[in-house]
Amino acid sequence: MKKILFILFTLGLMVQTFGQQELKRADTYFERAYYSDAIPLYEQLLPRNKSSKLIKNLADCYYHTFNMKAAARWYGYLVSNYGESVDEDYRFKLNQSLKAIGEYENAQKALIDFYSEQDQDDKVSQLTKDFTYIENVRAIGDRFKIENLNINTATSEFGAARIDSNLVYSASRKHALALPKLYRWNNENYLDIYSHPIDKINLGDSLSTSLSNNINSKMHEGTFAITKDRKTIYFTRNSKKKTEDDKISNLKIYRAEYIDGAWKNIIALPFNSDDFSTEHPALSPDETKLYFSSDREGGFGSFDLYVVNIQKDGFFGNPINLGKEINTDKKEQFPFVDKEGNLYFASNGHPGFGLLDVFVSKKENGNFTKPDNLGLPVNSGYDDFSLSLDPDSITGYFSSNRPGGKGSDDIYSFAETKPLVIEDCKQFIAGVLTDKTTKLPLPDANIELVDANGNRIEKITTSKDASFKFQISCSSEYRIKAHKDGYEDNSRNIVADIERNDVKDGSLTLYSIEEREAQKTKALLAKKEAAEKAALAEIKRQKEQAKIAALERLQKEQEIAHQQKAEQEKEKRERLTKIDAIIAKEDAIVKEKDLIIIKTEEIHFDYSLWYLRREARERLAKVIDIMKQNPGMVIEIGTHTDIRGNAEYNRNLSQKRADSAKEFMVKNGISPERVIAKGYGESQPIVECETVESCTEEDHEWNRRCELIVVKWE
Repeated sequence: MKKILFILFTLGLMVQTFGQQELKRADTYFERAYYSDAIPLYEQLLPRNKSSKLIKNLADCYYHTFNMKAAARWYGYLVSNYGESVDEDYRFKLNQSLKAIGEYENAQKALIDFYSEQDQDDKVSQLTKDFTYIENVRAIGDRFKIENLNINTATSEFGAARIDSNLVYSASRKHALALPKLYRWNNENYLDIYSHPIDKINLGDSLSTSLSNNINSKMHEGTFAITKDRKTIYFTRNSKKKTEDDKISNLKIYRAEYIDGAWKNIIALPFNSDDFSTEHPALSPDETKLYFSSDREGGFGSFDLYVVNIQKDGFFGNPINLGKEINTDKKEQFPFVDKEGNLYFASNGHPGFGLLDVFVSKKENGNFTKPDNLGLPVNSGYDDFSLSLDPDSITGYFSSNRPGGKGSDDIYSFAETKPLVIEDCKQFIAGVLTDKTTKLPLPDANIELVDANGNRIEKITTSKDASFKFQISCSSEYRIKAHKDGYEDNSRNIVADIERNDVKDGSLTLYSIEEREAQKTKALLAKKEAAEKAALAEIKRQKEQAKIAALERLQKEQEIAHQQKAEQEKEKRERLTKIDAIIAKEDAIVKEKDLIIIKTEEIHFDYSLWYLRREARERLAKVIDIMKQNPGMVIEIGTHTDIRGNAEYNRNLSQKRADSAKEFMVKNGISPERVIAKGYGESQPIVECETVESCTEEDHEWNRRCELIVVKWE
């Protein structure tokens, strides 16, 4: 047994050690951003480890590899089980994950509940406004016709732009001759920049060629901007990690020059750094400014958009943050500037449909306006980014990792079919005011529209046909009130949904005061009559109930009495049966007629005396034994005298003899209550003697006797 216990203990230690090793390995993968490798290890550990750290890491792994359904599940589990210790960042990622899978109301609730608990009313208010804004964008419907390009594969393609007769884009490395090194964030090949003939897009990616063997390296290359003379290109490349333990390598923007048919003189721009990322270059229309994204210090949070002046001598000014109108505390990335100077970019900080959405900020008087969401279906619940426009400004390309594509990031072409006109949702309340009794219209009446707080918005007078109409906002609550002299006021509540241009029926009726008074009088009379009928009915009902109750009570009493009698009879039969059984076993107890008598040898007394003889005490001892064996037995000691002496003397003498016998029994352990001493004197002789001389001495001695009768036996 000890050996078995030792083996079980050892196995337990081995399992525990193995679990610790697997957790350490999973955490190492996570810290290095090897999310695809970390997921199966965390999943394997889940049955015995659901710590907040493991759940956070697992949810983040799914989030960064865009399994948004699994991410939403584990962020939801995290909030449900560790709510108080879950900070805003994870609540935001829960919000984004829920949006991605189409659960917009739950996504909204995830953040509103958190901000409400934190008493951040300003953020709750802003979320409500953002929700209304995005619903207004959604109401426009599909603004674009989009198409997934044939050059897409199961791996990543993104960042496409038309350059002359070619489509230049970034993609996971194609046509690798040797076994490629995978990017372990998502287990895909590293990125390169490719070129593909526009007129052969439908033939697939087999015709895509590397843009340049000088630009494409063993590292990531992607997102570029090229000058109109095609002699200078700016592109993004990642730098090497400082150490193997670094989670990610930072990105830098490089410049190359096209000389003698090749890209040469590749240099990193001076505002790069090993301490932060600089990425996604975009040129202004006059090519004097370079826009880019960076997570350098001094921004509003995460990645912000910056601009830097390109000087004529090829040098650069100091990067300038585009400010809080453009940047948020979340991500702003992938800028693009059209020929009018309008800025397009991707963000998950402005009101969107989930994850990164594409936004546009118009250039007005040298400044960028507040960005607007570009709308559907360019934007979706997943990452939508890296938009570029063709020269016609209504067609172009964007990238998305939405479900339904070829896999990972895909490039889509688009053509704008509707203008971006974002308006508050409008509805109408329309109706007719009529007389409740006559059904006729009531012109010249006052109708008020008030909001949910009781504030009056508008007041109108009904026209000749008593019709009225108000314009209202969607997703709001209102109340309309009607007033006309000689009539009672009336009102009704109206709830506006999100259906645009819907007309809500607000028709009202008014009672004339005269008609209402007549109705009140009629109602009072009817009420009085009904009350009288009800009172009579109640009296009748109470009488019937009392009669029924009395009958039920009598019946119950009879049943109880019958039951009690039956129980008493049963108890009596059982008692008599038990007594008969005892009598059958005990010779000294006999039945004579209706009496139960304890028979002993004769107990006699000497003439005129009451003390117990010795043989009388011996005989009473047997009676005592019987009574001790039957503790429910009560007896009567009846003593009798002969006729000698007068009757009173004999009665007193017999009582003394009975008392003497009782006293003897009590002294020998019989309770006084169980013995009744009764002296009968000469009233019940065995031998009738007319005179003293008519009976012998033996006859007189028979009459001087003691009888033991059972008077009670429980």
